[in-house]
Amino acid sequence: MPLKVLVLGHSFVRRLETDIINQVHPVLSPNLGLVNSDVVVQYLGFSGGNIFSLLDDPNNRLDATLRAFPADVIVLQIGGNDIDQKEFDILLYKASVRHLIFRLQELYQVKKVVICGIFPRFKLRKVKLDVYHEKKEKINLDFYLEFFHDPQIHFWRHGSGLMSNRDLFRRDGVHLNVNGTCKFFRSLRGAVMSLLK
Repeated sequence: MPLKVLVLGHSFVRRLETDIINQVHPVLSPNLGLVNSDVVVQYLGFSGGNIFSLLDDPNNRLDATLRAFPADVIVLQIGGNDIDQKEFDILLYKASVRHLIFRLQELYQVKKVVICGIFPRFKLRKVKLDVYHEKKEKINLDFYLEFFHDPQIHFWRHGSGLMSNRDLFRRDGVHLNVNGTCKFFRSLRGAVMSLLK
């Protein structure tokens, strides 16, 4: 049976899926380009998505997706929209991520969850840049250390070229441009390939 992978998260995931469907770049191929492997990839991205919208699942999109496509692996890209809030509580955020992972494992029998590092932002709506980046780095480091030896949860750090290059972002300073999306695609592909070793 193929390994079923769901890439889940905020608008980066939704935009990636749209760019793959619309074939905006030859790199962006279906199934993360894993054509000769026993892997099937689907995407579920939410505009403005944060950890609480994934937990609440107000339109049952996540539940419906996981019932129709029982994923073995979930690659989770979330966090940027959470940090860009004045009332952001880092402890509540991390506890909520853990709760989502527990729910995915218990309700949907997901075998492995890959938490991707939170992306930088170069323009923010509600908090200062230095505050955002300090919290982003703390969360990324905390999750890396917490799950380093966990066989069911893996932290994936996107490469430094993707995480620090302003030229890979659109003018809004938040979303990736086509080149950034291609690098994101390759990084997600690397995350999935690391599970196949």
